[in-house]
Formats: sequence, structure tokens, C-alpha cells
Amino acid sequence: MAVERSATSSSLSMSRVPPRDRAVEGVRWYIWEYGLKAGDKLPPEREFCEALGVSRTALRAAITRLESSGDIERRHGSGTYVGPSKPLCVFQETCNYTYSVRRAGRVPSSRVVRAQVVAAPPEVADEMGIPEGSQVFELCRIRLVDSSPASIETAHVNYEFCAGIESCDFATQSLYDVLEETYDVHVRHGVERVSIARLNADEAALLGVEASSPAYCQRTFESDPDGRPIECCTALLLPSKYRYADNGEKCGVQTKVGFEWLMR
Repeated sequence: MAVERSATSSSLSMSRVPPRDRAVEGVRWYIWEYGLKAGDKLPPEREFCEALGVSRTALRAAITRLESSGDIERRHGSGTYVGPSKPLCVFQETCNYTYSVRRAGRVPSSRVVRAQVVAAPPEVADEMGIPEGSQVFELCRIRLVDSSPASIETAHVNYEFCAGIESCDFATQSLYDVLEETYDVHVRHGVERVSIARLNADEAALLGVEASSPAYCQRTFESDPDGRPIECCTALLLPSKYRYADNGEKCGVQTKVGFEWLMR
């Protein structure tokens, strides 16, 4: 009897899952099960519905949802394809944007909005534990993936450790590389907070999307191995262009199951 009740409970739980959500998970399962890669074509609608056991209405709703998140692409007159891989931020790892984009097999680039030495805003000074008004290097960049805007990143770097850094060309250079190679400043894994925000009109214009579009808001504080405050950074990232993952390990430890598993 216990087994029968468990099975009945499971069936009821499944029946309460909206058809679109079941279709979304079905599409993701199909891509994983058959080892499809970016650019691979998905089955025609009728065949796909039969393979997943869902209605055409549910499948179409799922395709629309997955297209908006960048997981798949619809090509007019051609069909539906697996979308390009997204750069992945693993919370336990320290890696810069350039590295994460290249690791996904994409091409990173940047467009500098501001690069200047300013007095630390109160919230930045508080986060970094430095006196309000201390000099910080403010670097605001639009980050691109394959030439398409993906995020707005505004970093404030403790100027005490990098005087003269404003003369560097951060449209082509990595901030962390410059800190290491020019100033012998090594950033260790810090503290990150990720939430959901809505883009204002100016932010949306920089990213080429509609105002009030949702975005990840990542707030990061980084220090060096001696605990000295190095950087406070705020990034607004388009969910269709970027992903996050938790590898289940301790801070600074890479996953035992491998990066490829996290990318699925």
C-alpha cells in the first residue's frame, strides 16, 4: 500500500507541472541526452512533440521561452537550433570575464565608457573599508560576446596599489592582467552577491535592449592574499548572454565532475 500511495503522489505532482514547463525541461533533456552542441538542429515540430510527449501548444510556448533566454535559436525558413554556449561564472572560482568568455568558445571584447580616478563614493568606501573620499580608479565598460553587448561592468579599484593605471587601454587589456603584470597585485576569490534588477533607460540603451528588461546584478568585492581591499565591482548582465553555476565545492575549489557538466 505504501508503494501505491507513493506512486499516486508522484503522478499527482507531475500532473500539477504546467505543460509549458514540462516541455521546457523536455527540450533541455533532449539536447543533453543526444549530446547536441551549439548550432545543431532540433527535430521538426511534429517529431519533437512525439519524442517529448507534449502538445504542439506546449512545445511552441517552451521554444519561445528558451529562445528568449538564448538557449535556442529559431531561423526563419530553416528550423530551430541549439543556441551558442554562454559564458559561465562559477561562484567558487576566480576568473575574469575575458577568461570565462573564451572558455565558452566565444570571442570577448570591451568598449570603455569611463576610465578615471575619482573620490570613492560612500557605498564603495564602505564596502572596501577605506576612508570616504579616498582615490579609486573607476572603470566602466560594456562587455561584449562575439561583438554583441552582454553586460555593463563598473569597477572601482583601490588607487593606492595602482597609481597611473588610468593610462592603460582597457578596451584591449584585462584589468586583472594589468594589476598582476604591472603592479604585482594578485586578486584572490572574494565575495559575490547576485540579484535580479531591471535596466533603466540609459543601461538598456547601452546593452541594446528595452528599458526595464531584467538583468543579473552582480556585486563583487575582491581583496589580495594579504586581505588588502583591491576592487569593488557592480555588473549588470543579460540573462540571455551569461550563466551562473554553483559547483558544490568549497571556495576556490573546482568541481570534481568537470566544467563540461556545469555548462549543460
